Amino acid sequence: MNVALIIIIFLVKGNATSQAQEFVKKTLEDSKYQIAQVNDNVQNNNLLWALIDSTWKSSDKTKAFVKKLADSQKVPRCNGKNCAGTEDEARLRTVISNSAQDRSVRVGWGSSGKESIKYSFKVVYDQKDKFVTIDASDLLGKTNDNPGAEGEEPAEEAAE
Repeated sequence: MNVALIIIIFLVKGNATSQAQEFVKKTLEDSKYQIAQVNDNVQNNNLLWALIDSTWKSSDKTKAFVKKLADSQKVPRCNGKNCAGTEDEARLRTVISNSAQDRSVRVGWGSSGKESIKYSFKVVYDQKDKFVTIDASDLLGKTNDNPGAEGEEPAEEAAE
């Protein structure tokens, strides 16, 4: 009976060890993936913040300038690794809207698909295509319930 009990203990122990190793391996892989995603978000969004700063400080805030500025940049991270720089996914996405309700240039980076934008900022223009503000609510994790609120603070700084 003791021998049978010892054999059962060793069988259960061996099985528990392999299960624990598999669990740890899967957890480690998931953690590495999540860390890579966070690193992508931080580095790519830092580029967007730098573009917001450059656009805000520039005397030329036309749609053409914003598009040209965005096209000249590549995101540093793609799918958890450094971008090669020539990859299509490394390009910033720009969407120019000329509708009566929304005259803007949206600049961001996407995960997959040509028009997919994951994180972005929007340069807003009036009906005469004159610069109004920069809306960075998407980068701040805010909803667009109050568009233009982001541009009010820098406008006050510019007035000083």
